[in-house]
Order: sequence, then C-alpha cells, then structure tokens
Amino acid sequence: MSLDGVLFWVRAVPVLLFILVGLVLVHELGHFIMARLTGVRVLEFGIGFPPKAKVLGHDHETEYTLNWLPIGGFVRLEGEETDSEDPRSLSNAPLSRQLLIMVAGVGMNLLTAVLLLFAVAWIFNPMVQPVVAGFAADGATPAQAAGINAGDTLVSIDGRTHSLLDFGSDPFGGWRSDLLSHAGQTVTMVVANSAGEERSVTVHLRVPDDQHSGSLGVSMGFSFAYTAGNPVDAIQTSIGGTGKALTLVLVALGDVGKQIATNPTQGPSGVAGPVGIAADVGHVLSQNDAPMLLLLLAGILSANLALINILPFPPLDGGKVLIMVVKRVFGMRGVGALEIATNLIGFGLLMAFIAWVSFFDIVRAGQ
Repeated sequence: MSLDGVLFWVRAVPVLLFILVGLVLVHELGHFIMARLTGVRVLEFGIGFPPKAKVLGHDHETEYTLNWLPIGGFVRLEGEETDSEDPRSLSNAPLSRQLLIMVAGVGMNLLTAVLLLFAVAWIFNPMVQPVVAGFAADGATPAQAAGINAGDTLVSIDGRTHSLLDFGSDPFGGWRSDLLSHAGQTVTMVVANSAGEERSVTVHLRVPDDQHSGSLGVSMGFSFAYTAGNPVDAIQTSIGGTGKALTLVLVALGDVGKQIATNPTQGPSGVAGPVGIAADVGHVLSQNDAPMLLLLLAGILSANLALINILPFPPLDGGKVLIMVVKRVFGMRGVGALEIATNLIGFGLLMAFIAWVSFFDIVRAGQ
C-alpha cells in the first residue's frame, strides 16, 4: 500500500469511529432516559466497551465509565443479564415498561437522523444539478435543438428542482424519472452556463426507443449546488428523507437475504460493511463539501442503525423485544437459558455476517 493509501485510512477510520460511537451513544442514551423515566435502575452507562479504563463519575445509582474499546457504548440495567429480586429491575418491570425501554434507543436514532438531515436541508439545502457531459450519438438530440451546450448545468424542469436528500441508488434518479415522465412533451428547463448565468429553454423531449437513448439525449455528470433553505421546508425534507433512507435499508436487506440464499460467493451490491463505510468516509473527506456530506452520511447511518436494531434478531433490540413478549406469553420469569442461548447464537451469526460483508469490502477496496 502506498503512503497516500495509508494516509487515506488513517484519516477515514478515526472519523468513522467518531460518527459511529456518537450514534451508538445517542442510542444508549435513549435506553438510559427511558429507564430513568420508567423507574428501572440503571447500574452503568459506559462509553466504549470493557475492559474499564476509568470511572468518570456516579450519581445515586449509576456509574459512568470510560472503557478501552472505542466501538460504541452500553447501558447496564438491573436485572437485564441476571436474575434480580430488586423491584426496580428490568426483569420485574411490567412488559409495557420493558418494551418502552427497548424501543427508546431506536426512537433516539430516528430523531437524530431527522435532526441531522434537518441541518443539511436548512443550512446547506443541496440541490442535484446535472452537468451535460455530452450528447447521444444518434442524430440531433432534443437538448441540442433547444440550444443546450456541453458543460451547461440543468437547474430545473418546469420549475421543479431535485434535492440531494431525495435518496436513491442513483443521485440523478429524480431527474431521470422527471425527464422520462415527460417524454414526448414540451417542457421549460432552466440551465446555467459555466459562468453560472441562467437562461430558460423550451425543450421538446423525445420518447426513448431502440434507436434513441434518453428523452433529452445527453450524458450527465455529477453536480450539486447550495441554495437558500428555510426551517419549515427543511423539516418536511428531513422527515421525508429519513423515510426514504429507511426504505433503502429495507430494500438492501431484502437484496442481501436473496444474495445469501442464491449466490453467497458474490458480494452484495449496494451494501457496505465497516470497511466499505470507512472507504466512503475517506472519499467524502477529500471533497470540498465534506462537512455537509459527513452530516448527510451520519443522518443516513443513524436511520440505518434504528432500522437494523429493531429487527427481531437477538441480540438486537428487536430480538430482546421478541423474547420479552414470548416470555410473557408463556409465563416465563427471570433471566434464563432462553436469553443466553439466543444472544450467543445471534451474536455469532451477526459477526459472521459482518465478516462476510467486510470480505467483499476489502476485495473492492483493493481493486
């Protein structure tokens, strides 16, 4: 590996750890706050994972610790891992309180995702503006006929713009969908030249077929511009963006399940593990728009963490909820073999999955 390659990872990994540890601590803070509100005793709030490095402080019942492994954090509740006769233990709490504590972490991550995307939408309000890289070699194109030149930037179509927060596998998906939905129609587009001077053009879009690719007949490059945002629109955009991010995660999980079932020797498309995410962070850090892109990435990761944690799979929060409900249905009390076995098996499967995804991340990083 070259020196530039080493420096790439030296910058990327600490930034990713900072983001992930922050998001995990926010998640655990949700459990902590809800446990306190519902009267369940919190024994420890840890930053990082044991072994313990330092006791930061304590109050009437909770010890706050700094631990050596900087990969997240945890909240240790009375009666969560062992049987307890304490009336304020988690195992002795009503099922409704137990469920509230378990889902509070997910709720905090969703709230964090909305707040981070709100900051992006209000402070930066980035709009996707494709740059015309060239024209299709299939005769005169609608773009050329309308006087659009190579290097021009597409600003709007019939007054509609497309935000970077309109998540999709293709950053220009909104533009392409808009152009295709108006195929065969006449539209008004605002374009800007390389000097930033805007002009309106009337374009009669064609209907793509085997001989003519694309309704506008251009190839597009990546570009986005900051525009003035306002808090009201930013709230709507952030909530909608969080919902779209969750949808993308659901689709990706379905694709991963299909990939594992049908072709596990091939890397999952569009899914990254820790190594792949670190590579993305490294590329973001090299961009002029790194602060905005890092906020955007943190918001997406927070939404991902929320959805993944609510899956009914031990030892995730959703798995704990499932076990709590099963125990209540069958009248089981205390912390017994069911939790221990399912958590061990679930943890092993999660580690195997992360290793599987990371293997393909490393292969892609070396290409």
